Amino acid sequence: MRLPPGAFRPPPKVTSALVQMTLPGGRASLGIGGEDEKRFLEFVQLCFGQKRKTLRNNLRSIVSDEQIRKAVESNGIRSDARAEQLTIGQFAALFAELR
Repeated sequence: MRLPPGAFRPPPKVTSALVQMTLPGGRASLGIGGEDEKRFLEFVQLCFGQKRKTLRNNLRSIVSDEQIRKAVESNGIRSDARAEQLTIGQFAALFAELR
């Protein structure tokens, strides 16, 4: 779907587009479905909540720092990682361990 500059305030000097992508079979490989899918999406949104913060700082509002440290370590993720550095599989593994 194309979005004209007038759809934004202030209007940009470019035309934008909205794109939706569906990955075939992706959900099954993550082991997330039903109500967990909604919670997983909320979890990922929280991880990206403040883009320049580390993943650890973004997650402190829902779990203890010790839980985050253990989950990050057990999934081979750097302690100073930011959300944009993780794969969807790593998000799923963290979600499963922290819920």
